[in-house]
Formats: sequence, C-alpha cells, structure tokens
Amino acid sequence: MTRLSVFWVAVCCLALGQANGQTAQTNLSFKPAKGQTFYLDLDTAEGALSEWRHEDLSGLCALQASIRVITLRNDPKWRPTFSIWLEDSEVGYKRKTIGLQFWAKDRKVPLEVRIIQFDGPKPVGLQSSNTTLGLDVTFPVEMVWLPQQSVTIKVGKNETHTVNVSWPIAHVTVTASTGQMKIDPLVLGCMGRKDYH
Repeated sequence: MTRLSVFWVAVCCLALGQANGQTAQTNLSFKPAKGQTFYLDLDTAEGALSEWRHEDLSGLCALQASIRVITLRNDPKWRPTFSIWLEDSEVGYKRKTIGLQFWAKDRKVPLEVRIIQFDGPKPVGLQSSNTTLGLDVTFPVEMVWLPQQSVTIKVGKNETHTVNVSWPIAHVTVTASTGQMKIDPLVLGCMGRKDYH
C-alpha cells in the first residue's frame, strides 16, 4: 500500500469516527436518577455566602437545573454571584473546580454568564458566554461530566461549552453570594440512549 493510500484510509477513518461520535452523542439523552431531585432556595444576605453540597456522585454523570435569580443585594465589596461547581475529591485550598457562574459585574442586571476553572485557589481557565440573565427568569442548564474527563455545559437552549479536565468529578456544590437564587429543580442523573417508540 502506498503512502497516499494509507493517508486516504486514515482520513476516511477519521471522518467516519467523527460522524459516528456525533451520531452517538445526539442519540444520548438525560436520564434522571431515582431520589436525586432537589429544590434549592439560597437566600443570602449582603456580603455572605450560602452553599448546598452533594457529596456522593457514584453512578451519576450529569445534572439539569432550572435556575432563577430572584434578588440582587448590594455590598460595597462583594458582587452578587451565583454558581454551580463540579469538584474533585480534595479538600480546602487543594480542591480543583469547574463552575458555571452568573454574576452581576456592575451590581445590576443583566447578569453575565461565564465558565470558570480553578486549580486550588488559582484560576486556570475562563470562558465567557454570549448569554445574559435577567431577574426572575427561568434559565435551563445542563452539565455532563464523562469518564474521559471532559465537562460539557449547556447554557440556555443554544450555547454549549466543552472543557477538558485532568481530574475526576466527585462533588457538586451550589453557591450564592449577596442575593437570592432558586433552583427548581436540580436533577442529577446520567446520559443514556434515547428510547425510540
């Protein structure tokens, strides 16, 4: 077989693999896990932080959430910020995290949306979103973490971000600072094949 033939075989295999990967991905849908639906109301005073944490993600690989930011409060130091974090199993300042964050950069609406990644206390990645969020508007979010250590975050209905991480996801944490956020609901589950009837 000539080098040119080998090259074209490789190109065809690569194209076929990509097509199959895309088809496989579109054939997957979110499957809620039993007993893993939560209703959160993080109503937080000025300059304070509220936190909800899910410690055991065994058998889980995705979440869906319907987020509403209800109130922005005013603090001279801290801006209103609301986040969903995926974390490794480390504790304290050693923890690696990736999160979807809604924040009031100018302390007013609309809130900006960003994906932010930390290695301990050090920020190591930031992706801005084109989407913004108003007050008391239901906003859908989906986060999927896969065994090959990538995280896909669907923001709203039309925007998707994929980030490679070098560590396994062990915990989910939701935080709110200087305002009120409701998640109604937050559902944990995994991705499975779509059922065709």
